[in-house]
Amino acid sequence: MQMKKKSKVIIIGGGIGGLSIAPLLSQKDYDVEIFESENTLGGRANIIKQNGFTFDTGPSLLNYPWVYEDYFSKLGKNFYDYVQLVKVDPAVNFLWKDKTNLQLSSDLNTLSNEVSKFSENDRYGIIEFFKNSQKKYDLAFKHLVTKNSSNIFSWLKNTGLKNLFKLGLLNNMYSEIGKYFEEEKVIEAFSSYSMYLGDSPYKLPGFFSILPFGELQYGLWMPKGGMYGLVEGLIKLNKESNVKINTDTKIKKIITEKSRAVGVLLDNNKEIFSDLVVSNVDSRSTYKYLLGDKVKTKKYKMTPAVYTFYWAINKEIDSMTHHTIFLPENFKKTFNELFKENKIPEDLPFYISVPSQTDKSLAPKGKSSVFVLVPCPVISKSTNKYDEKTLDKIKDKIFERIQIQNINLTKSDIIFEKIWSPDDWGRKFNLYDGSAFGPSHNFFQIGPFRESNKSKKIENLFFVGASTTPGTGVPMCVLSSQMTLEKILSGKTHV
Repeated sequence: MQMKKKSKVIIIGGGIGGLSIAPLLSQKDYDVEIFESENTLGGRANIIKQNGFTFDTGPSLLNYPWVYEDYFSKLGKNFYDYVQLVKVDPAVNFLWKDKTNLQLSSDLNTLSNEVSKFSENDRYGIIEFFKNSQKKYDLAFKHLVTKNSSNIFSWLKNTGLKNLFKLGLLNNMYSEIGKYFEEEKVIEAFSSYSMYLGDSPYKLPGFFSILPFGELQYGLWMPKGGMYGLVEGLIKLNKESNVKINTDTKIKKIITEKSRAVGVLLDNNKEIFSDLVVSNVDSRSTYKYLLGDKVKTKKYKMTPAVYTFYWAINKEIDSMTHHTIFLPENFKKTFNELFKENKIPEDLPFYISVPSQTDKSLAPKGKSSVFVLVPCPVISKSTNKYDEKTLDKIKDKIFERIQIQNINLTKSDIIFEKIWSPDDWGRKFNLYDGSAFGPSHNFFQIGPFRESNKSKKIENLFFVGASTTPGTGVPMCVLSSQMTLEKILSGKTHV
């Protein structure tokens, strides 16, 4: 008896999204092959190793561990057999120029004491914030975030009209958070998450107030060995799932026949045919570079580009916690400069991660691995040139601010450094316009308004990762793999 030939799926890109969907497809009896242009897997969640120092290139903390637990369980696996987690607490330390700070902890008692430094009423505000945000969080993930909907009506119907007000969809993020707190600095800290969602908290939907709650409620974690430990866990899972993985293999284009994806053309001009193609490359980059703009696509507002610094430091930095966010004096002005005026803010917002504070194996004894991320406008809109002059200015501003905060770190402490500009990020990972986190998350770029997991223009082409639903962030990329699988299994050729 002749065995039925398996349907073949080609996955373009071995980032978190690609590595997540491949085992799911293999479980459904697809023949799955990943093609990654870099020599390492992980996409933006990559790794740099040099002279005993280890740097995660992108995500620096793991949030929403339940997402990974659920994902691995769908494959009959235990997440903690693949990835060991270390809790990071305090999770985040926010700093202002006037030397005030706010340390976030997943322990509610500790956190309430911390916010009471600013206002005694905020001690009670944080309790109310937790109580109401839990309801929003559950509603959002049950009815909105993970739901494939082709239009706004079916998407909102999932939630129910009465719940729209509870979710804060009709309010902005800053105002929604401001319901619970008197102190502006507390509101600013919780609202600052919007920077990586691609817009001002004065414009983003209020339901994104669930982001700081989610990190506080479920804690912030780091895999042993750094964030790349998650990637290594996914690679192990892929190998066990008989997924074929190719690195250092660049895709030149997606082969189409009559607006139908039928395979890929490699950089060496070899053609590989398949029944389905799943792109873990940004959707805009997929259309522009892999399909040659054959189809007209929606123009999305994008999340910021970034400068990232990877510093090997010749000492331990006792005055810093694992993750520190430096906020500006004029919060609203800074967001306006970044997202409206498209310039690098004068009062630079940025964060510094020192993962070797949590895991000593990431740096030689007595030394530190340091990662700095600075958001800036996307390449095409930036009023700043991304040249050496701009780079030097940014670096000077970082160290000026470090000095203001009395942190024991100077330029002379750097043993060596690597720096990735917006152009570097765009080139390395095919990021459209250098955008580090994909399309922005304003109301008209989430849910059914965001790029669907299934192409509306090319049959048998699907998307996974930050550029599609549900959105940016490592857990969202894992969730997107499940939403994309749902689209594939539906057997429909059009959304």
